[in-house]
Amino acid sequence: MGAWIGALILAPALVAAESGPIPEPVNTGREWKVYKTAWSQEDEAGYAAFVQAVGRSDCDSLENCLKSEANPYRHTDDRFFRGDCADMAYMLRAYYAWKNGLPFSYQKAMRTADGSPQDLRYSTGGNVVAARRQVINHTSDAPHFIQRIAREVSTAMFRTHPVTGGGAHFDDFYPVKIDRESVRPGVIAYDIFGHVGIVYDVLEDGRILIIASHPDDSVTRSAYGPNFMRAKPALGAGLKAWRPIHVEGARRLRDGALQGGKLRAAPNEAIPDFSLEQFYGNAPHPSGEWHYGQFRHQGLTLSYYDYVRRMLAAPGFVYDPVAELRRGLQTICRAIKDRKVAVDRAVEARVHLRPHPDRLPPNIYGTYGLWEEYSTPSRDARLKVSFIELRREAQRLYAAALAGEPGVRYEGDDLARDLWDAFNEEKDRCTIIYRRSDDTRVALNLGHVMDRLWDLSFDPYHCPERRWGASGAELETCTDDEEKTRWYNAQRFLRYQAERTYDVRMDFALHELKPPMAAQPEEGGLGVDAPADADLRAFLASINALSTAEAEARPSPAAAGGPREAR
Repeated sequence: MGAWIGALILAPALVAAESGPIPEPVNTGREWKVYKTAWSQEDEAGYAAFVQAVGRSDCDSLENCLKSEANPYRHTDDRFFRGDCADMAYMLRAYYAWKNGLPFSYQKAMRTADGSPQDLRYSTGGNVVAARRQVINHTSDAPHFIQRIAREVSTAMFRTHPVTGGGAHFDDFYPVKIDRESVRPGVIAYDIFGHVGIVYDVLEDGRILIIASHPDDSVTRSAYGPNFMRAKPALGAGLKAWRPIHVEGARRLRDGALQGGKLRAAPNEAIPDFSLEQFYGNAPHPSGEWHYGQFRHQGLTLSYYDYVRRMLAAPGFVYDPVAELRRGLQTICRAIKDRKVAVDRAVEARVHLRPHPDRLPPNIYGTYGLWEEYSTPSRDARLKVSFIELRREAQRLYAAALAGEPGVRYEGDDLARDLWDAFNEEKDRCTIIYRRSDDTRVALNLGHVMDRLWDLSFDPYHCPERRWGASGAELETCTDDEEKTRWYNAQRFLRYQAERTYDVRMDFALHELKPPMAAQPEEGGLGVDAPADADLRAFLASINALSTAEAEARPSPAAAGGPREAR
């Protein structure tokens, strides 16, 4: 620990909340020379600004992000990089380190913590670092080194216990304290269901904005919430920062570059904002059981996600139910548009015209090949969770506002009506257009997607109409044959499932799939009997004392009508 007494200033926790200027590059060729023994406060602030600029841009792939104006180093090299969510988290950090002459290290191999032969990405007991790769002096081909990362890392690298996950090596990340100084652009958000995002903004209202890449090369943006599931410490879920590293014992060459030395990493106890509160709460249970811990704020016991939001919000922040509904719908709208990009890429690749495989993958949520690149079960599950949680949150805030609870404030005259109008305005403002199999176009708004949420096919071998849950006349142009239709019908109970299950065998043939009420999962009874309540419209209609018919007939400020062929 002695080597870190003078290096504690390098911990990101001590960097000011505002991102700093992005420095000029020191490496402009293919070489990666290391000139600094460690990342300084200014380096961390510059990296935060770099990530923030990428996140705030409209880039839609990792390649485009690094070619866009958001990247101040785009003129210093002509290389392009591709990668999924785990790759992007590592590659952005490595790219910035390369341009700024900084040391970099990453865990290139993992093993399960309990020695079981499980898929490392979804291991039930978490993982331990088994091997590392590093640049502490020099590499002659930085682009090759960075692209190699994509072949060696996966979400398995993030699935580590915060205390023991490093094993004989060290873990690249550590869980951060929940405050605005620690949760900043560049921090990692890990979802145990095989997804990694990068924080690119923390707003004044406490929302954390996330950017992430996907196997189909698309880049999306979302907000941190229940879509990043909290879990036991061994699985390493939540918000984590890059562990400070330091090159020790190196000497300087004439050009200032480092030669020799060894890489050291800061232990948890030397990092000021290392914290286990994400796992145990800020009021841990005397039993030590992580899930019994509580999150308390200003005399209230909150859910984890509400606690995070309030801790990161500016002083004096209160929830406005109408504004929260609008923001939630706008976030969902972004997710719907991102889904359209994913579905369009599958259609452009003509996957829907291929014969359907004889069996599903071993697990639809985590696999390889065409299914991983072009299917959307995980993306669709996150969309379903967003609708479910927004409906619950709207009900909670509505009740809290009526009860006059602290931290929630409404200043209008008719909360129920204002919520209804906000829903209709945002619903009609959010529109996508997809092409059917005959190339005619159909326009859907957010309400249409909500209505057919449980009919959206995640299967890339289905026609675009089924990918968007079409029925009736809209479905007549679908090119699916009888076998694909049977696959669609057999997958209904999987579509009803909002929770991703990576530990369930799913490689069944069509004739082996059964309703979950008729068979156990190991016998082909996949999915759930019925979907959760995601009908936000019905809730808002109920508090306005509207019948279903009245709710659907009542005009909205920008009525879009039903799904229609777009001219």
